[in-house]
Order: sequence, then structure tokens, then C-alpha cells
Amino acid sequence: MNQPSSLPLFLSLLLAAAGCGSTEPVETETPAPAQEALRGSRYCEILLGVADLGARSVTIDVYNTQGLNECPEAAWVAVDEAKVKAETMADVVVLNGPRHWMIDSFEGSKLLDPEVRELGGIEMRKTGTLALALSEAAGKAKPYATRTVRRDTTWGYDAGKPVYELVDPEGAVYDMQSYSVQEVQQDEASLAKLGETLTLPTGWTFRTRVLDEKIEVKAVDGLAVVVQDDFGNTYQRSQQ
Repeated sequence: MNQPSSLPLFLSLLLAAAGCGSTEPVETETPAPAQEALRGSRYCEILLGVADLGARSVTIDVYNTQGLNECPEAAWVAVDEAKVKAETMADVVVLNGPRHWMIDSFEGSKLLDPEVRELGGIEMRKTGTLALALSEAAGKAKPYATRTVRRDTTWGYDAGKPVYELVDPEGAVYDMQSYSVQEVQQDEASLAKLGETLTLPTGWTFRTRVLDEKIEVKAVDGLAVVVQDDFGNTYQRSQQ
């Protein structure tokens, strides 16, 4: 499965924002249901987009493997996008993943639809729906460009565990919530040296540290600020 290196804006948004309804953007990177050993667990998403040319909008349903399976590699690489498109009557099908969680716990997440559906031979459930204007969906996303999404989740990072952080020129800290292996091969062991390979904008830094105590990264007043690096890893602004 091949993906372009410059992802459409709607995909970039959906990596951090999807919905609990048809138009309100909420976090799509929401692990549900809860499970033990969340950190490092692998998941994939399939995004189904349907265009309404009259309304000049695109509605995107997000299906996620979390809580059902860890997106087996053989099954994932065998997903036929054209076949999924034909079976679902979608106008566009986007494969997002594999990705791995870097959080240890969470609060405030829920499934949009608990019914299990098989897409491309993999069991998934709908975690969100997002409506975007066609002009938004046609745009290109840029790494290190922050965006605000609606959600009420709280990520937990346990004491004694490493965290991987971006720091912007103003000193705001962003904690990695998930890493991607879609464009480059990574694992948790390699993340400590990620700063040596990222193309960081002027004033941005990458750091890693081991936590002395548990921290929580919260959406503030129902809003979270997220950013992706040039490898597609996703971070959320922390209250640190």
C-alpha cells in the first residue's frame, strides 16, 4: 500500500480530528474501548469520503481497528482500495496507518458506532465522521502547522515511562500521542533519536525524557491543539 508523502488536508485533520456527529470535529485518534498495555499498541484506519458537489462538501467516516485487532500486516498490505471503494460506494478511500499509541491511558473517549464492520478483510468500527468543504479537503497539510480540534480526551503518561516532545519557539510543549510507520519505519526504541532525523523549523526542538511522575495532557475547554512532524507522528500541546 502506497500513500503520497504530502497528505490531503482532510486526512491530516482526521489524524487528529473526527466526530461524534456529522459535522462537529472531534478526536479520531481516540482509543476505544480501553485496553491494557495501550502504549505501543498498533492500529490502522480506513477513511471513507463521500462528496456532495451541490453542497460543495465532503463527508468522511473514519473506521479504526482499535480494541478489535492490531491491524495484521499481511491483511493491511492486502487491502484493495479500489475494492473497498466499490463495496462501500465511497468517492474516496484513504488508508491511514499503521500507527502506534504512545499514551498509557486515556479518559473521555467513546465510539461513534460500536457495530463491527469488515473493510478490506479487517474488522473495524466507526470512530468518527467529519464534514469538510471541498476547498478544505483539496488543500495540503504542512508539518509543524498547529491546528485546533474539538474533543474532551485526556491522555495519561505514566511515571517511569519516556515521553517524546516537540517544543515550539514560544516554549509550548507538545507530547507525542502516536507515531506512524506509514512513511518511514520506526519503533519506540528509535524515537529517542528522532530529533536527529527530523527537519525541524527554526526555533523548534525535539526532546525525550523519562517522567518522574504521571502527567496528563488535556483538551482545554473542549479544544486540543495538535501538530504533526515530517514523519506523520502526532503530538498534542501539553499543560506543562
